[in-house]
Amino acid sequence: MTHEFYDYLVNVKGYSVRTMMSYRNDITAFVAWAHTERRGARWSTLTKGDIEAFIADNAKAGKAPASTNRYLASISALYKWMQTQGYQVENPCRYASRRKVGETLPNTIDTLELRAAYEHSHGMVHIMLGLLYVTGCRIQELLDLRWEDINFKTWAVRLHGKGQKDRIVFATEETLAELDTIRERGNCEGRLFWIDQRTARRMIYDALKAHCHAKQLSPHAIRHTVATQMAANGANVVTIAKLLGHEHIETTQKYIDLAKATDLRAAQRAYIKFN
Repeated sequence: MTHEFYDYLVNVKGYSVRTMMSYRNDITAFVAWAHTERRGARWSTLTKGDIEAFIADNAKAGKAPASTNRYLASISALYKWMQTQGYQVENPCRYASRRKVGETLPNTIDTLELRAAYEHSHGMVHIMLGLLYVTGCRIQELLDLRWEDINFKTWAVRLHGKGQKDRIVFATEETLAELDTIRERGNCEGRLFWIDQRTARRMIYDALKAHCHAKQLSPHAIRHTVATQMAANGANVVTIAKLLGHEHIETTQKYIDLAKATDLRAAQRAYIKFN
């Protein structure tokens, strides 16, 4: 039955194999615990108390709150799926207590240093850095971009996000200038970047390390920088969540205090600037 759930995560929800494996590892850990501590238990007979006992045991073993909360999310997702499939089960995670996670600051990069890295880069990495910074996209969203996803008249960019959910963000004339030059030469079909994620990450790291002194020099650190800069300039949680493709508002909340911003294009163009 769990194998069907994992197939659902990949083929219906559109999650990556890596994300699916995280769910599987969490659920496998719970199954192993239940086999030892609750012999004879079934998915339909496990209770909120059982779930909280599992979390408590992991907390005593030194698991961080973020890890045990992830266990809860994974197990809860399985129960919700079972309910949609007609299994007669209640979700024991529904009222289980989540542990408080200490507030941590996201890894960001100084915007002046990021600007310097962008200005001193060339070719493909120059284009990638520009798009990452003005759109706040994920690295795989960047690598999935196709020529037909970019409107060079309006600077609109269609990103193919997690769970097969597309969204529109906006670049700038500056960041699309080099791509526009390539486009005018013709023969622009398929993907923009014919490289894998590992190669792209290495190229971006090498471009950043010469000018940036942040703890983390990665595409996701650039994404954190985008979100933090938007928040610092007053964008509200809904606006940032839509621009970054967050499925849950809670993911975005760490970046911002509620403020006024309604128009997505105006908000992004106002908050993401190379100056």
